[in-house]
Amino acid sequence: MLDRFNKEKENVPKSSVTKKTADDQKSVKKTTKKTVAKKTETKVEKKAVRMISKKATSTIISPIVSEKTAQLSDANILTFKVAPGANRIEVRNAFRELYKVTPIRVNMINVRGKAVTFGRMSGKRQDYKKALISLAKGTKVDIFEGI
Repeated sequence: MLDRFNKEKENVPKSSVTKKTADDQKSVKKTTKKTVAKKTETKVEKKAVRMISKKATSTIISPIVSEKTAQLSDANILTFKVAPGANRIEVRNAFRELYKVTPIRVNMINVRGKAVTFGRMSGKRQDYKKALISLAKGTKVDIFEGI
C-alpha cells in the first residue's frame, strides 16, 4: 500500500515539485504576516475599552427593578439605588460617565427601612437612598436588559 504513494511521486516531474515548494514558502510567509497584523489589531482594540472611575461605580449601586419603576421608565425616568452620602451632582456625573447620557433632572429620596418580624424576633430593613433620574424625550437607556 505504501508503494502506491511512492510510485505517484516518481511519475511527477521534479521541476513541478520544486515550484510548488517555493510557492508554499511564499504563502507561509504571507500567512505569518497576516497573523502578526491581526495580533496588533487586537491589541489596539483592547486599549479602546473605556475606563470607568471607581467613584462612579460606588455612587450608583444598582437599578431598582419593579413594576412601578418599569412604568416610570416609559416616561424616561430611571430609578437607582445610590450611596447614602451621594448628592445630586455626584449622581449626575456618575450617570453621565456610566451611560454617556446627560440627565435633565435628578431627584433624591431617603427611604427608611420597614419594621419586620420573624416569628418572635422583630427587626428593621436597611435604610437606603434612591435617585430618580429624568432623561430627555429622545434619549433611551435600557436598564431592564436581560430581565
